[in-house]
Amino acid sequence: MLEVIMPKQGMYEGDVTLIKWLVSDGVSISVGDVLFVMENEKVEIEIEAEDAGILVQNQADGFVGPVGSVIGYLVSTRQEYDQFQQDK
Repeated sequence: MLEVIMPKQGMYEGDVTLIKWLVSDGVSISVGDVLFVMENEKVEIEIEAEDAGILVQNQADGFVGPVGSVIGYLVSTRQEYDQFQQDK
């Protein structure tokens, strides 16, 4: 399982906002797919997947938190996804 985080963009290190997920929970993604849009105090940024897997969303649209916040996970199998959903 890999963490999906709110990445640092440039020198900005304050709170950022998860504007919108562009991929639904439970969907298989590939490297380079645009996962979500985040915003800092200056700009909105589309964030691409750095790994492939099945997306498990941990935070909803509108979440505000510091750079580095875990907002989701990438799991490698449908069984892992189903287990994660049961554990919520």
